[in-house]
Amino acid sequence: MKQLIFALLASFLWGITPIIEKLGFLSKDANPYVGVVFRTIGTTIMAFLLFLFLLKFAPASLKNIPMKSMTFLMAGGALASVIGQIFFYIALKSGDASFVTPIAGSFPLVTFIFGIFLLNETVTVPKIIGVVFIITGIILLK
Repeated sequence: MKQLIFALLASFLWGITPIIEKLGFLSKDANPYVGVVFRTIGTTIMAFLLFLFLLKFAPASLKNIPMKSMTFLMAGGALASVIGQIFFYIALKSGDASFVTPIAGSFPLVTFIFGIFLLNETVTVPKIIGVVFIITGIILLK
């Protein structure tokens, strides 16, 4: 139940964020690259506050993380929060949030494919049905 509640909270925040960001791009002078810089500033501030919280209440969690884990997590941040965000902002600036976001949000399809090949995750009927729904949704939006 905990995983469902937190997944729904994440979904809500990730769902409302493109609306807020699209509002930021209503000005013709708003540049997607500059947008990523300001978004990253907001991310950095929140990450710094989280870091201070961890220093005070969970310092071992900062000291005990393996270098390999740190490297993978930083690479994920660079790919998703900077490079992927640039592509998303370029699309969002020029298109409707209600079109761009579901297409960009089809990333679980990519995760499914790489999860099978890189993480040896199992293919199940519910996962296949989910993939079919994702592809159908993209076709319907197109």
